[in-house]
Amino acid sequence: MNDYIAAVAAPLRGPRRVREDMLAEIEDGFEEAVAEHVAAGLSRDRAVGAAAAEFGEPGLVAAEVQRELEAAQARRTAWTLLIALPAMTIMWDLFGGDGDPGIAAILLARVVDAATAVAFGAAALVLTGHLERRAAHLCGVLGLVQIAVAVGCSTLIALIAESEGPTGAWAALTIASAAGSVLVCTASAKALAVARATAR
Repeated sequence: MNDYIAAVAAPLRGPRRVREDMLAEIEDGFEEAVAEHVAAGLSRDRAVGAAAAEFGEPGLVAAEVQRELEAAQARRTAWTLLIALPAMTIMWDLFGGDGDPGIAAILLARVVDAATAVAFGAAALVLTGHLERRAAHLCGVLGLVQIAVAVGCSTLIALIAESEGPTGAWAALTIASAAGSVLVCTASAKALAVARATAR
């Protein structure tokens, strides 16, 4: 039985707790099936073989579990995007300085807003169940794209903007933005890794 569960678990990628819960459920069901066959008169070894035949090839079972893990990872990444991206945008709006930033900086800021809106919208669709196909892949890609756009545009804004916020505020903003960016990038990278595992 342990060999069967190990074979199912080997290729799985996804949220650890969800993966462990699903494997525990499979193991419990497998043990029940073995117990039923033993009660019917089979030896333990033959009962394990019969249960394995009922459950199907480990690779096929793993593929079904992997699809569930991908959905769970997509939801987790969507929540990260839904919370972190607006929070980062609000921080920049609150602490970005009071002077005239200039038309170029305004346009760059609107590009960041657009990238944020696209990622936020996709995350909302995933969480409301309106976007399921390749949801983890999409959330991962859009999360990384948004961070890349935000970092690039923010760097340009810092170089060309005519106004500067207070030193303390900018330091806190930089630290908070870096933390948010790491959070989004980590969640996005995990989503892409799980999506690749599902596509195998």
